[in-house]
Amino acid sequence: MKLFNFLKKKNTSIPERKITVPDFSNHPFIKRCEYLKEEYGLIVPDVYKEFFTKYKVPETNFYYRVFWEERHDYLYEIIFYTKDFVNYIVKRFYETFGEEADYEWLQKIMEEGECEFMIKENKFEAKHIDLSFLDQCYEERGRNQEELMIVMDVYSDCGGAEYLILTSDKKGYSGGCYHGMSEKIVFNGAEIQYKILNHYRLVSELILKKHTM
Repeated sequence: MKLFNFLKKKNTSIPERKITVPDFSNHPFIKRCEYLKEEYGLIVPDVYKEFFTKYKVPETNFYYRVFWEERHDYLYEIIFYTKDFVNYIVKRFYETFGEEADYEWLQKIMEEGECEFMIKENKFEAKHIDLSFLDQCYEERGRNQEELMIVMDVYSDCGGAEYLILTSDKKGYSGGCYHGMSEKIVFNGAEIQYKILNHYRLVSELILKKHTM
């Protein structure tokens, strides 16, 4: 009986230790993200929030400073289409217009749409060209920004550019492009081209690697 009581005491579970999770709600970067969302409709994903609140990255950092630059009432944001969204657009274009589909016109509105995405309203719209078909496709996909690559400009010149990616499966990465870099899909004998990014690099790794060198 005494042995049983001894074993019973030995099996007494130890209370779990409470893990304190740091509260970053008042971190300057979190406040900045809230401002960007409220003022411009720009949603900064958690992958950036978690990294820039955990590590002390100076605001002058090549990538971090992008979030702090004045935006001067940006209405439109540069976007790149994901391949899935392009395939959907082309498919719906044929379903809508059939054999009368004008793929040259589709090419034109897709090119215009890359610079005519109203970030705060979350829609495609332009004064000089009708983008209603493109916006209709976006509506049918639930106005899900993961269908697009919404980006922030790190640097750009006549030769190319580098961007921070905020949406799609590449959020958290930087991507680069040069003038005219594109991919194409072929549908019913027609070629549809769309701009792409490449040279993807994880932003957190780029920053940490530089700081440990």
